[in-house]
Amino acid sequence: MEEITHFAPALRSTSEQINKEYKHIASNKLFKELFGAISGISAVLDSNRQIVYANEGLLAMLDNESLDAILGNRLGEAISCVNSNEMPNGCGTSKACAYCGLVNAFLDSQRTGLKSVSECRISATADEKLLSFDLSITVIPLYLSENLYYVISIQDISNEKRRLALEKIFFHDILNSAGGLNGLLTILKEGCSPEETYELIDLSEEASRDVLEEIILHKQIKAAENGDLKVNLELINIKDIIHSSIGKIKSHEACRDKTVTISDDTSETIFKTDRILLQRIMINMIKNALESTKKNGFITVGATDNGNTIRFWVKNSEVMPIDVQMQMFQRSFSTKGYNRGIGTYSIKLLTENYLNGKVGFASNDTERTIFWVEFIKEP
Repeated sequence: MEEITHFAPALRSTSEQINKEYKHIASNKLFKELFGAISGISAVLDSNRQIVYANEGLLAMLDNESLDAILGNRLGEAISCVNSNEMPNGCGTSKACAYCGLVNAFLDSQRTGLKSVSECRISATADEKLLSFDLSITVIPLYLSENLYYVISIQDISNEKRRLALEKIFFHDILNSAGGLNGLLTILKEGCSPEETYELIDLSEEASRDVLEEIILHKQIKAAENGDLKVNLELINIKDIIHSSIGKIKSHEACRDKTVTISDDTSETIFKTDRILLQRIMINMIKNALESTKKNGFITVGATDNGNTIRFWVKNSEVMPIDVQMQMFQRSFSTKGYNRGIGTYSIKLLTENYLNGKVGFASNDTERTIFWVEFIKEP
């Protein structure tokens, strides 16, 4: 196979080489005993990053009973990383792989001959469902009878990363909303004219709804990741859901000094979906676009009826850096700081795992940045 790659070497060991390496390791009684005693998730890779041995922890993680199913695979392929089939030579060779902690840790250890440690985010699929892993990777070079291998130790830190990200965002957003509500109530308490009082009461009601919305949002994301989210289908008007979504975010800080417009050719088609989940997706798309837009800028929101499908889209005038594009839908990745990544991940999670839709984006000098979600009319 031609060695096409955008990052790591594409060369792969043959099946004969893999079997020879497996037998070489399996025949080493001392190594087998020591390796078997390692708790957690571990594998042995050859110089071409392919699995030649693995412990029960990795097989359990992948829900495999036998090593035969993954022997010769690269780890991204074994885990079903969404980028592992982008290129004909598999894991490590796509453009996105340049930002993968697992591949980089291996290459670093291979280059230096020393232990390498890194964190890694992997978006994978299983049974057409999105899965997200946050892993801590340790790579150690090892010689066995003059043959060089690499022992990979994997610690799944997904729960810790998810909890930190959700807590950080939850407290950040709810403190903002609660702080605004407290400020409005303080002004009311100090007294003002009847006209101002009515306006402040309306604003206070809006702020209290924001607090409830933040609580419901994080409850929904947690339920979605646990597979407990219920989908309630009903007929909705496309334009109505866009107006409603914009209305719910217009008081958010991200909307300050910015304009949201609805495309003139937006469809008013009626179709069946879960109103609450779709509105949550639209709010996140609009919010993300606003946060990427400069002061006095604008974004455009629209929807297109393509016959069998409906595509909702949000466009702004910025262009995302390539490293951001390559990591866009990973749960812990964010351009807004440590433990802030959840917005685009939740869009993909709700759209693909619950509403049977698709998510995508384009960001370039011609189109600028446009995010879209697409659904079939009859789910």
